[in-house]
Amino acid sequence: MDIVADITELYKENNWKEIIHRYHDHPERNKVLWVYPSEDNFDFVKNCLAELSCERVVSVGCGSGLLEWMITQATGVPVSGIEVDGAWWRCKYAPPTFIPLHFTPAEIDQDTITLLQRNNNTAILFCYFNNRKAFEDYLMYYKGNVLIIIGPHKIGVHTDPKPFDDVTDDWALYKSQEIRNSGDYIAVYTKQNI
Repeated sequence: MDIVADITELYKENNWKEIIHRYHDHPERNKVLWVYPSEDNFDFVKNCLAELSCERVVSVGCGSGLLEWMITQATGVPVSGIEVDGAWWRCKYAPPTFIPLHFTPAEIDQDTITLLQRNNNTAILFCYFNNRKAFEDYLMYYKGNVLIIIGPHKIGVHTDPKPFDDVTDDWALYKSQEIRNSGDYIAVYTKQNI
């Protein structure tokens, strides 16, 4: 069966655990998602969100929203997704989406600013993000205290920001965990001087 169709069926069955068990090392996994955390990784995220009193997560550049849907399923914490190319995500060639997406123009609009500033108990997430200026712009408007970066800590794979050493002095690393043995990491930061 086609990986996208199979993941979509598992999504309809609310079977996120089977998705991560079956597809974390599948050769076509990147058609839908860049990283497939383990159950232990999702427990790590759940514990960090609880310890830091986060009631929501906003994921910037969430793509299909599959990771965000799995975070919600695994942690019970609702995750909203922001994407910039609404025309692409609404066209017939786009992959399926797993959460409702909030579309914003390349320049952050007022609705997106409101979403970022709605609640100080909201974490902001960037997974395999690759736009330093946009990252800095989103952080400028974000009023919460928890930043999560998921991405590679290995040579040959580029993201901007990377999980470590790529944020300003306003943020301190709280905890991190490798995703399986992949060389990808979940890095959780807290805002300093708040």
